[in-house]
Amino acid sequence: MIRQKIAAFASLVSLLIAAAATPSHAASLSADILPARFGELGRYSDKMEARLGVMAYDRGFFSTDVFSGTVINGELLFRSPEFLEAIGSPRPYIGFDAAIAHDPVHFFYAGLNWDMSLTDRLYLSASLGGSINTARNLIDPTTYKALGCRVLFHLGAGIGFDITPNLTIQAYADHFSDANLCRVNNGAEATGVRVGYRF
Repeated sequence: MIRQKIAAFASLVSLLIAAAATPSHAASLSADILPARFGELGRYSDKMEARLGVMAYDRGFFSTDVFSGTVINGELLFRSPEFLEAIGSPRPYIGFDAAIAHDPVHFFYAGLNWDMSLTDRLYLSASLGGSINTARNLIDPTTYKALGCRVLFHLGAGIGFDITPNLTIQAYADHFSDANLCRVNNGAEATGVRVGYRF
């Protein structure tokens, strides 16, 4: 019994020494634990993509959830230019949030989008850019929102799943605000689902 325990301990020690001596073996061990594409940025940087979705108006992580309605969201992502490779090969995008609601505010936006793979099919998406809006009154809180500025920052976040290499679906939320650069800052948000097609 004691001899068996000593032999087992010796085998474990020899495995650890071998792993430390051969980095490739250690790398293969970590590859067995994490998916091969985990943390990969810019996987689709060489493709264009069209995204279209339906979202809830004034619903999000930082929203006051006062107003109701529907938002039609659309985006077009372009291939990532080579000079953006140093920051993870984000794709430039243009997009819109068109609201169907009482006294709606629409947004048109542009910026950069990063996708980070979690597995072969599951990924995270993040966007950063700027926007313009159609609010009739930017500082009166009795209207939809006192957004403060005509030009706002645009932030987007989503988690997506690739149905095929070209077809994807996302749970997505976006946020518009002036980051307290204007007189008021009652940001706007929407949350929902959208599909994308890469080409």
